[in-house]
Amino acid sequence: MFSADSTKEWFKSFTDGYRVEGALHPMLELKLRHSRRVSAICSAIADSMGWNEYGDSWLALTAGLLHDVGRFPQYSMCGTFFDSASVDHGCLGAEIITEKFDWEGIPENFKDNIISAVRFHNKKTLPSDLKLGEYKWSCLVRDADKIDIYRMVQERLDNGTIYEMLPRHRMSEGLSPELVEEIRKTGTGSYSNARSLLDYRLIQLTWGCDLNFPVSVVTLREEGIIERMCGDLRPCGIDDLIDSLVSRIYSMA
Repeated sequence: MFSADSTKEWFKSFTDGYRVEGALHPMLELKLRHSRRVSAICSAIADSMGWNEYGDSWLALTAGLLHDVGRFPQYSMCGTFFDSASVDHGCLGAEIITEKFDWEGIPENFKDNIISAVRFHNKKTLPSDLKLGEYKWSCLVRDADKIDIYRMVQERLDNGTIYEMLPRHRMSEGLSPELVEEIRKTGTGSYSNARSLLDYRLIQLTWGCDLNFPVSVVTLREEGIIERMCGDLRPCGIDDLIDSLVSRIYSMA
């Protein structure tokens, strides 16, 4: 029978396999802590929405905890977290848990939900043919993942360690005209057009338009995260774009 403890034990055993002399690389330690926080956020969102059917608490915890397992072999093999320069970590993670996670006693639809949540948490959009359960749990992980990244980036901006997380964004300043034009046309931005920290902040702002649950928007609003991003971007002379994105985000709350 499945349990939260068994999920946590599997995750610990899996991540321990990437330790060298008892320690994870600092970038993998970052992902370890991120995974635990995303798991907790998934559980909090699910609880706030009254998801209390059989297995829901396990599904929330497990989907969040396992969502980034692909990051560990990705970084170990390729030395980067950039999917475009290595592998799609969502697809790799789905392959890993399909083969290696202990699925004994777990209902088949639960298995499908978890694998889909891991596979699709990092995609720009979700496939239109997902089953309802797979869509639901994928949406949960996508929101929780964004919330933790928002918080993590803001904390690193505040304490001056942001370039330890985003080293390549140190090389440029200002906004990329190509990125701004892309977002004006499509509402989303590609990392291939992002070079500076402000580019990354603008892409982050577009993420808010892809949140799935009102509680996610309310959380970011109450924590002042959306306003902080807007404040960073206001000097760039794109107020109309910022206001349009913020209006879309807050319309969900």
